[in-house]
Amino acid sequence: MDKNIYAVDFETYYDKECSIKTLGTLGYFSHPQFDAYMVSVVGNDGTSFVGHPKDFNWDILTGNIVLSHNASFDETLYLYGVEHEWWDSCDPFEWHCTADLAAYCKLPRSLKGSTAELFDLTVDKSTRDNMSGKRWEEMTKEFKDEVSEYALKDSELCLKLWETLSDKWPEFERNISSLNRKIVQEGIPINEDLLKEQLETIKVKLFEAEEVIPWLGEKPLLSRAAFDEQCLLVGIEPPVSLAVTDEESQKWVEYHSKEFAWISAVKDWRRINSLQKKLESFDYATMPNGRYYGGCMYFGAHTGRFSGSGGNLNLQNLPREEMFGVNLRHLIAPNSDKRLIAVDLSQIEVRTLCWLAKDSEMLEEIRNTDDIYEAFAIRFGMWNEEKGSIKQDPKLRHAVKGMVLGCGYGAGAARFASMSGISEDEAGKRVRKYRMKMRRVKNLWDKYTSDIECSHQAKSEFTVDLPSGRVINYGRLKALAEGGRLHFITKMPKHGKNITVRLWGGLVAENASQALARDIFSDMLLRVDKAGHRIIMHVHDEMVIEADEDKAKQTLEDVISIMSKPPEWIPDIPVDAEGSILTKYEK
Repeated sequence: MDKNIYAVDFETYYDKECSIKTLGTLGYFSHPQFDAYMVSVVGNDGTSFVGHPKDFNWDILTGNIVLSHNASFDETLYLYGVEHEWWDSCDPFEWHCTADLAAYCKLPRSLKGSTAELFDLTVDKSTRDNMSGKRWEEMTKEFKDEVSEYALKDSELCLKLWETLSDKWPEFERNISSLNRKIVQEGIPINEDLLKEQLETIKVKLFEAEEVIPWLGEKPLLSRAAFDEQCLLVGIEPPVSLAVTDEESQKWVEYHSKEFAWISAVKDWRRINSLQKKLESFDYATMPNGRYYGGCMYFGAHTGRFSGSGGNLNLQNLPREEMFGVNLRHLIAPNSDKRLIAVDLSQIEVRTLCWLAKDSEMLEEIRNTDDIYEAFAIRFGMWNEEKGSIKQDPKLRHAVKGMVLGCGYGAGAARFASMSGISEDEAGKRVRKYRMKMRRVKNLWDKYTSDIECSHQAKSEFTVDLPSGRVINYGRLKALAEGGRLHFITKMPKHGKNITVRLWGGLVAENASQALARDIFSDMLLRVDKAGHRIIMHVHDEMVIEADEDKAKQTLEDVISIMSKPPEWIPDIPVDAEGSILTKYEK
């Protein structure tokens, strides 16, 4: 019997203070001003409901497929409401996210953006904007009717997206999307005492930096005009840029800060303020149960990689070390009777690159070594295995590691020198050595470059097939003549926008190896979850599990065992994993 499909969309009260952007999902739902005053449900059986959630017959969803555009919000709100007895419970067969579906299909995540591109529709979101600060009971009848119509339209479009695209979304990807939401819904244990301590520490650091800045209280602290004016006042020429990525700018700051402390104070204030916002995000979204509920975005990058879900705190990019007396990673800590099990895939993108390049000899060398960089050092002719372990020469091992990680995607001497902090002459020698010894990788770049040119000539979409069955689709490429040669460009989604990117073999090799690494890791997420382990977060190629203290050792061994076996669809790639038992998260 076919299952019915229902699109579900909640409408809720929000204002500047009562906002999911500031508070996170559960922090928002538990705010005293929060009110879920409407749900719209549209089904392929003709169901069309809009009204208060307590008035909806939730039981019709039981055993059927439920959709939401941003299910990390709607599904989580539904579960929260059931827990607090706001409405009745049901037991859907599946609950899917059409925003995740859109992202997988290379469409904008937003309902407005995806439907505009797919159906050439213009979705007016002004109603949602006008709902800010308005409670249902205070709305005029006309505006209530407008909100009801708006909510129904969103559910109709959500269902239409699914009916149009769902056959393009494999079950494997649907399962990853659902598991990712489940992981976020688990929450992350937080050391609340340390959080309070670090909030106080950062306030002091911010105050100390502010007190040194001469224009405090007169102009915005980060005013470039005020900065330049102060430079001229003390007799120094302002820098062209203050960007942290500008090497000359940072040299200028370092030199002049020795005499003028306010110069480094401006730089520090920016970083301290950013840290304070991250700490506040932890604070806002940590519930009375001591767990933080943030977000992790499925298919946040065009390679399929996960990403942060926006806002001031990105768990995918927490600082590794302590900064200004604050260590954000150490905030993630379980209760005394629990442990964190952190396990990550070892050098997975190096392995996927060699697999894509069909370098079976290098893969075998990797499979038979205890140190992957020793295997490469021997391949490069920079080490003899008769000498023993390369770890006795850490400087050489570091150099080899830099070559392996920095030269695999076609970087030239200048780029590699900048990445490695070595002279361009030395960088050129290492780049040439890599390309000579890793000819199959270089051939892979050339193959992708040739494929790019052929797809443009054939006026067809440029695609790259992955062994998982997934296809990276770059669409139809455009050619741009520049410097006496043709460059091929495409549009790629980034931070919610489509940006123009120049394609070439090295970049495609990087995309493909990252995408394959993502698929392998995702397969392992599903297997670790199926084994009954409680995954509470995942960062790049690392997953973090929360376990009872007395089961921590067995859990670590089990997870490492699972992650040391490749997926069934790529049995010949050598994978390895390592991990540790932690009382607080660290790297």
